[in-house]
Amino acid sequence: MSATNVVELPFTFAFHKIWNSIDEFFLCVGMIIITVPIVMTISSTSQHYFRFSLWTAQMLIFLSLSTLFLYLLSSVAGESTSVSMLQGFALGVGYALQPYIVSLLSGTTFFSTGMLSTNDIIIVDGSEYTIVSNGILFLEAKHNLKDLTIYIPNNFFNSRYIKKKNK
Repeated sequence: MSATNVVELPFTFAFHKIWNSIDEFFLCVGMIIITVPIVMTISSTSQHYFRFSLWTAQMLIFLSLSTLFLYLLSSVAGESTSVSMLQGFALGVGYALQPYIVSLLSGTTFFSTGMLSTNDIIIVDGSEYTIVSNGILFLEAKHNLKDLTIYIPNNFFNSRYIKKKNK
């Protein structure tokens, strides 16, 4: 029997696969141990020294660590697996951000058509409000009788109609 016809047993096959990829595992663990403190330090520095907002600092952490994760995943699991996982993640984020996308498009419609503008009086749930500003994602409105400011998401009007008082 020649060496090319030898069939490995499942345990032996798994042992050889693990043994041959153990160096990649330790390399990945080492990269994580080194990179995470560096990223945290850069984020903290960017927030305090450059006076970035907390959101910007957290976005730096997220982007840096997700880039590291994708690099390590493609190195260990293969490029096709990491691309498939990234596509699934992007699809999930798209569905999760759907209300914000709808709100963005509604706000653009309100602003570009002049349907709602500053100082217009709208009626929401039986109360009159004066529009202070028309934002990308929300309307800022001030109650006419009380000292109350509300922020109405633009997608709020997708399932309801807008009552606007004529001047």
